[in-house]
Amino acid sequence: MSNSAIQKLGKRLELPEAVSEEDLTLLEDLLIDYSELLTAARGVIDELCDIVEWPLGVTHRLKTTDTLIQKLQRAKGRGSSTNLARIQDIAGIRVSGPLTLAEQDRLTEMVVERFEGQGHRCSVKDRREDPMIGYRAVHVIVSIGGRFVEVQIRTVGQDLWANVFERFADIFGRGIRYGEPPEHGGQAVIDLISGMESFSATLYGLEVEVATSIASGRQRDATLATLDPSLVGLREILQDIEGRGRLAT
Repeated sequence: MSNSAIQKLGKRLELPEAVSEEDLTLLEDLLIDYSELLTAARGVIDELCDIVEWPLGVTHRLKTTDTLIQKLQRAKGRGSSTNLARIQDIAGIRVSGPLTLAEQDRLTEMVVERFEGQGHRCSVKDRREDPMIGYRAVHVIVSIGGRFVEVQIRTVGQDLWANVFERFADIFGRGIRYGEPPEHGGQAVIDLISGMESFSATLYGLEVEVATSIASGRQRDATLATLDPSLVGLREILQDIEGRGRLAT
C-alpha cells in the first residue's frame, strides 16, 4: 500500500461507525508488512545486544488491529486526526537492563549507528527530561522503506515504572497514558497517577545522582545497586496486579 492509501484507510478507520470487512482486511495486510519489518529490526537489535557488556532484555510487539483502530478513534475524539502512515509505534522493540543514564546514551548511539550504517534514517526522542505523564525512556525511531519501527531503550527503573503504569491503564482506561481522565475511580485514581508522576521524578533524580557518582570514579555495580530499595515498591505493585489478573482468569 502507498502512504496515500494508508492515510485514506486511517481516515476511514477513525470514524465511529462500524469498520468494514474490506478495511479490516487492508489493515491486517498492513500489519503483515510491519511484522516482517519488526522481525528484521529485532535481528539487528539482538546482534547488537550480543556484543555489548551490559545484560539486556529484549522484547518486541506489534499493535493489534483493535489497538490501532482505538488509537485512531481516540485521537479523532480529542478533535485531532492521526495519519496512519505516520504512526511510529505500530512495530516496537523494547530494550531494558541495569544501565546508567550514560550507558543508556551510549546504547542509543550504538542503535542509531547500526541502523544508519544499513542505510536507514533514525530520529531520537529523549523522554527523560521531558516525560509524558511520568513516562521516561529514550526512543529511537527507525524509518525502513517508509515504515517505522520504534526501539525503546529503558533503564530497569524506567522499565518497571512503565510496566506498572501500563497495568494501571489496562484497569482505569488507556487514555490515562495521554493525560485523559480515568474511565472510573475518580479522584482516587487521579491522585494515584499524580503519585506515579512524582515517583518517576524522584527515581530519575536518583538515576542522575548514580550516573554522576560513577562518572566521578565510584564502583559501578555497587553504586547502581543503591537504586534497588527504590524499585522494591514498583516490583511489589506489579506482582500484585499481575497476580490479581491471573486469579481473575
